[in-house]
Amino acid sequence: MTGRNKNLASALKDLELDALFITKYENQRYIEGFTGHDCFLLFSGAENFLIADSRYIEMANRECTTAKVTPHRPPHPPLEEVTARIAEESGFRRIGFEGGSITYSQYERLSKALSEKGVAMIPTSAVIEKIRAVKEPGEAQMIERACGAADRAMDGLFDILKPGISELDVKVELDYLLKRGGAEDAAFDTMVLFGARASQPHANSSWDVKLIAGDFILIDYGAMVNCYKSDMTRTFVCGRANPEQRRAYNTLKYAQAEAVALVRPGANGREINERTVNILKSLAFPPFQHSIGHGVGLEIHEEPFIRHNVDVILRPGMTLTIEPGIYIPGWGGIRIEDTVLVTDKGHKILTSFTKEMIEL
Repeated sequence: MTGRNKNLASALKDLELDALFITKYENQRYIEGFTGHDCFLLFSGAENFLIADSRYIEMANRECTTAKVTPHRPPHPPLEEVTARIAEESGFRRIGFEGGSITYSQYERLSKALSEKGVAMIPTSAVIEKIRAVKEPGEAQMIERACGAADRAMDGLFDILKPGISELDVKVELDYLLKRGGAEDAAFDTMVLFGARASQPHANSSWDVKLIAGDFILIDYGAMVNCYKSDMTRTFVCGRANPEQRRAYNTLKYAQAEAVALVRPGANGREINERTVNILKSLAFPPFQHSIGHGVGLEIHEEPFIRHNVDVILRPGMTLTIEPGIYIPGWGGIRIEDTVLVTDKGHKILTSFTKEMIEL
């Protein structure tokens, strides 16, 4: 944790902040190793405090690496009173807060209590997330283990992918197979879509939608191992693919492979997105409206975000998805997605399940 703390302390110095009030669970996990909830980390670098819900005191004392555990909630004083006392005793005058993860009521109570002590609350954005974007070797290893658990789960799914089964039946079975294969849980809400419904980049699986011959089967899912996540999408066909389905699939497979080949240190994420969109356009397929990819780690969507309108320069240790899609309302959709690690010399694909067209 020492390197992480030094990086964050340096970022706070650049922002002219005495401390950062960390409300986001994943950031607390990253900085302190704490896995509980309803707690708050006040980080200064020199001295750190986990302001812990009284129900998590024992866990916090066991898991925290540097922070002094200080309780709040009855029978202890409320959060704002504890925070204001620590700030006054520590001589803090400017405390940053995570603007995207604090509730208005929390902000209102904290700012009032702190202002009475002469302390200003300063909004920040993605301070820790930008540090988290580059994974340490141990983090990359956890993500690779999560990818392996997802690969194994997909291997066990094909026995049930037959006409008549519902989208939600497949989802439930896949979530079960993830846990049997070594995952703590699914990385996010598993998505299974059949037929024309696969034209929706995101949708809820349904008990009422049954698989029929000729349908696309789009499955977007991931595993979680030691809080780290994987993300993968594969698309299959129930029965024999028709020529139009085959052409679309082969086009997307080619476009996705071209995009993955561009992943390397120094590459610009915007250019990867643009190159993939242009391939689809040149072959008369509609461009996908979502981004080509996003970072994966403690969150399923995190820095870096690979979009058409943002210049992101890839660095070794970044772990991201490459996930172009072809979506045609009323016809269906195809997405092929891998989790990819940027290495010193190029990249490593962490999701190994085949991308050849599978006809079930």
